[in-house]
Amino acid sequence: MEIVERGWNDFWAVVFRVKHRRSIPGIHEYDRMVVDFCVEVLGLKEGDEVLDIACGAGDHSILLAKRGMKVTAFDIAESLIRVALEGAAEEGVEVDFYTGDMREINFVQRFKGAVMLSHSFGFFDHEENMRVLEGAYNALLEGGSLLLDLMNPYNLPRFQKTWTRLDGGYLLSEPHVIDAPAGMLRGRPATFIDTEGDRIVLANEDALSNNDIRMYTALEIRAMLEDVGFKRVEFYGANKLPRTPYTARSERMVVVATR
Repeated sequence: MEIVERGWNDFWAVVFRVKHRRSIPGIHEYDRMVVDFCVEVLGLKEGDEVLDIACGAGDHSILLAKRGMKVTAFDIAESLIRVALEGAAEEGVEVDFYTGDMREINFVQRFKGAVMLSHSFGFFDHEENMRVLEGAYNALLEGGSLLLDLMNPYNLPRFQKTWTRLDGGYLLSEPHVIDAPAGMLRGRPATFIDTEGDRIVLANEDALSNNDIRMYTALEIRAMLEDVGFKRVEFYGANKLPRTPYTARSERMVVVATR
């Protein structure tokens, strides 16, 4: 079989954020619970404008639109935005999807709420991560809130090597590596056995680096959000209702910051 390397946008984004994600049992019900949580915690009402930052294939954006929100959503991977546009058309809802970089958010006091779900924060160095928060702050109306749905750095999942059968082949996912001195969760190598194309696809350096995540503690996140101007910062231990307090044993670290 031919062995090739592919990058995040041209291959792996769709493999992980579409094919692999949709293979997870109960994922649609999970998405509904996440959106219910976002609507309640952010105090969203029909007609409110919402910004979905790093929206992936648009699953949450589409559900928010079905709840009557005016949703603007973007992701750096053009391949995912194409899938998101197709999904919105199939569901009969309008979402303003576009390809964009979260470090270059240029909206000014427009949105009632903004979300970064599925641990979509922390992909860059500290200065660039701060720029993401500044852009989100500037995009919000006075009294608007940003929701960050993050892994709990004190209670990370047990990462394991897994084989998953997907549409068109088989995915081998290696465990993430925790780089404790750097406070980073390093991207995992991945292999896709493409049974339709009779080839083995490996992740190139771009695809691996795209999965490096800076793991911030609650104390650090609070300080960063307050530095960019947020007035109130709250923490929850899960991304579904009912609201639960954040502890070291929580399954998630969900942060809600209000301008």
